[in-house]
Amino acid sequence: MPDKPFLTVMLPVYNGEKYVADAIESVLGQPCRDLELLILNDGSTDKTLQIARSFEARDPRVCVESHPNYGIGRNRNEGFPLVRGTCLIFLDDDDVLVPGFYTEKTKRTLQTLFDKGIETLVPSRLHADERLTGCHLCKVPLEGVFPGNGAASLNLPYEFTTIIYRADVIERNHIRFSNGFPEMESIFRHRCVFCSQKTLFTNDFHFIVRRDNPTQLTKVWDVDQVVRVRAEQYAELAQWHRDRGTTGEVMDEMEARARQAQAELDAYRPQKPSPLERLRQIRAAKREHREWMAGMSPLEEFYYAGSPEREANLEAALESILRAAQSA
Repeated sequence: MPDKPFLTVMLPVYNGEKYVADAIESVLGQPCRDLELLILNDGSTDKTLQIARSFEARDPRVCVESHPNYGIGRNRNEGFPLVRGTCLIFLDDDDVLVPGFYTEKTKRTLQTLFDKGIETLVPSRLHADERLTGCHLCKVPLEGVFPGNGAASLNLPYEFTTIIYRADVIERNHIRFSNGFPEMESIFRHRCVFCSQKTLFTNDFHFIVRRDNPTQLTKVWDVDQVVRVRAEQYAELAQWHRDRGTTGEVMDEMEARARQAQAELDAYRPQKPSPLERLRQIRAAKREHREWMAGMSPLEEFYYAGSPEREANLEAALESILRAAQSA
């Protein structure tokens, strides 16, 4: 392994042979080589481990950790003791990093943010189809720098993989994922932002392409489990805030979420939908997805590699982030 890297990319994977090589290559192909890639193999039964080991053999920046099938939350937790970077990002095995996003200037910009107490960066993201085409930009609801322990911590759409973290925020607050399934990633990212000194929201920058595909966890969850786990974990989160002495809007919202999740559990009655009802659900989901995608910006202008114009887009994005940091 190289000397202590600036960036750690954590990539948990279970039976990801279809996409994982794309994910790995998107990391190792970044312009700045000052990084490590932690591949956490969660007891895969396909060729995932073989693929990961082949990259590890060729590039000293790759570290593969393999263990029995623990589940996504514990799998990620197993990786935290291995993190050596100052900056941490997560990458799912079916997603990719934006080509050209991590340059020497990107690294310096992120270090400047950390030096100013901005310990989490919440940018926009790219959402693509399964072939990583038809990609669109998804924006975040805020712009600027906010105290981490304020209401901004309640405005975190999308997945925790779309956020850039200062690694020691996670370690000094011992923030971990639940070992249960499904894992409530929204709770992890809320805790990380809440425990940060400051958080920067920006729509001028992005670093990840999310791949829409049939194997995503959110598409195969057991609804019975989701309802139960939501109630359990939001109750735990509300208690976590009480123990920290949280007050005001954040505490009120956490209490409300815990009550709502418990009410949903109390009212939930498992039932198997009829074929006709299932068809209606599928059509409704497709309609909702089309409406969600409508009006989003197309892909082409958002890559950071391949032409001087695209590299200039990255320069402009980083300058925008630096201006926001300087004015905070």
